[in-house]
Amino acid sequence: MKLSEAVRGVSGTLAADGEFSCIAFATEQEQSQFLTFLEKEKFLPALDNSKISCVLTTSALAEKIPPHIKGVFLCDRPKAALFEIHNRLARHPDYVGASAATVVGEGCSISPLAAIDCENVVIGDRVTIEPFVVIKGRVIIGNDVTIRSGAVIGCKGFSFSKDTQGQNVSVEDTARIIIEDHVEIFEQVAISTGIFPWEETRIGENTKVDAQCFIAHGSHIGRNCLLANGSRCCGNSRVGDHVWVGVGAIVSNRVRVGDGARVSLGSVVTKEVPAGQTVSGNFAIDHQKFLSNLKKSLEE
Repeated sequence: MKLSEAVRGVSGTLAADGEFSCIAFATEQEQSQFLTFLEKEKFLPALDNSKISCVLTTSALAEKIPPHIKGVFLCDRPKAALFEIHNRLARHPDYVGASAATVVGEGCSISPLAAIDCENVVIGDRVTIEPFVVIKGRVIIGNDVTIRSGAVIGCKGFSFSKDTQGQNVSVEDTARIIIEDHVEIFEQVAISTGIFPWEETRIGENTKVDAQCFIAHGSHIGRNCLLANGSRCCGNSRVGDHVWVGVGAIVSNRVRVGDGARVSLGSVVTKEVPAGQTVSGNFAIDHQKFLSNLKKSLEE
């Protein structure tokens, strides 16, 4: 899509035209040729990302945009403009994909008290869906999955922009949620939808998600994980394979937890956890270091 077409009706000035294939934040590494925004100079190094093709920015920063970025649009509120463009595109099938009737596989047991959107849901074979489950559009469920009572798959993501008066403006969710084979989702679990069409939320094969857990927009949970009661995986977090997340633990947004790691109960993880490591505490640190610090504090 041409930047000149995307910004029609948006208050600002087109400094240079370019093309983009999707919208993303500047730190995105997996997408290519994307449109992003820059509002503050301290984030200028993020634009060194060669996968950015177009940017919305302020007049004050216009001359500092790297030369590999061909499309530049100048406006007073670049972030708000980005989401204005996204919300407008969210109404078009070319951006979000065409709608299709919901499909249910063979041998499923679906309670008549469950609420499932009639479009854009794909349910595999031998899936069990208990009473009062809510499944919204753009959800793909694999085979032999169990979703227990009260779970909500496809929650509105907690994503907002600000208008020119500083009022909160809701951002449209357009991504998919993918639940792989043999996943079990317990009572009152909530799983949120991502903002951008490519920003899928994924639960890996044979992972079990205990009651009242929350998995936020764009998060990826690996294979064979166990997420204990009340744990939280915040937006765009990445949890590897064979990971244990303890009761009430929190993995902060955009944080990675490596394969085979363990997050102890009540921990608040704010930085990357290497594969195989156990972390504890708020903020979480290596478990043995946590115990050593605790012992010293008790001795004092």
